[in-house]
Amino acid sequence: MVRVLLALVCLAAAVPAHAAPLSLGIEATIGSQHLGVNRAPGTTRDLSPMGDAGATVLLRAGPLMLGAAMEGNFSGSTLRRYNASALGGLATDLLPVLRLELLGEVGAANLRSTSELRQAASGGWNRFYGFRPGLSVKLPVLPFRVGAWGLARWGLPGATRSPELGLLGRIGFEF
Repeated sequence: MVRVLLALVCLAAAVPAHAAPLSLGIEATIGSQHLGVNRAPGTTRDLSPMGDAGATVLLRAGPLMLGAAMEGNFSGSTLRRYNASALGGLATDLLPVLRLELLGEVGAANLRSTSELRQAASGGWNRFYGFRPGLSVKLPVLPFRVGAWGLARWGLPGATRSPELGLLGRIGFEF
């Protein structure tokens, strides 16, 4: 996984600077269980809940996309636990309004505080690895994007199968 991400970074770095548009995206995400989607498309396999709500920040330079994501599980208005991850990979506009993102992720699961996040960053927590393909549509004339993230994660604590599959709806701004 690390070798693939390194190869993608090298490929993106080879793109000339004048051909690399720069954009920043900020998105809110919502888990598939709140969207009425319970099974992976085209299968009978149940999706794993990957958080009630969350956020993603993405920086795009040409075909390279880097970012961070967080999904949290709530009990009423109280955050019970969350997952945090770093993202990296490729993005391409298939059409002027349709984008495909192919991102890898590495993160920490079941966090409850910022001190646990710092501990996870130093390698002392429940680390997971994943693949996060995304598809989004840019609304014409406006800086809004709407779409979905597919999730395939390995190494989640308490996982009964590998990979765990999930889906997040997304809406956000792109500057």
